[in-house]
Amino acid sequence: MALLALGLILGLLAPVDAAERWDGLRALPRVALEVTVSPVHADLTPGELRRRVEDVLSQTQPAPAIDARTADRLHLTVAVRSYSSADLRGFYLPFSGFYGIGPVRLAVERPALLPGLAAPTLVQVWQAERQAKGRWQNSAAEILEMTGEVLASFLADYRRALGP
Repeated sequence: MALLALGLILGLLAPVDAAERWDGLRALPRVALEVTVSPVHADLTPGELRRRVEDVLSQTQPAPAIDARTADRLHLTVAVRSYSSADLRGFYLPFSGFYGIGPVRLAVERPALLPGLAAPTLVQVWQAERQAKGRWQNSAAEILEMTGEVLASFLADYRRALGP
């Protein structure tokens, strides 16, 4: 059992061939867009993030078109939470602040028929993630910056998937 667990861990840590990273993006002319922000951020709404992603995709070519009717989905997930320095440190210090910590993840989810299942299920075929780790009052700007970074990574891999 321990050997199986070790094999799984090493398999997850093994470097992914660059071609495999964008292989799931082939034949992706349209995507539905989903934005999830949990917990709710006081200074940034899912609508603002959605507009940011839509703007980048509409201004960049090549890029998949946004179409809510397609089964392929581009999913932006923001899970940045506020932590007090006392939470992080384990004890209170005066004049301590709050920090925004958590992932900003962009994933492409496509339907796939898996053995043993009667109907297709959504599987992640590509993802990029950045970790927010700054002061809470700057977290909205940091989330927007990281959203731009994961979108740039997606578009670079999308271009490679299309080929020459």
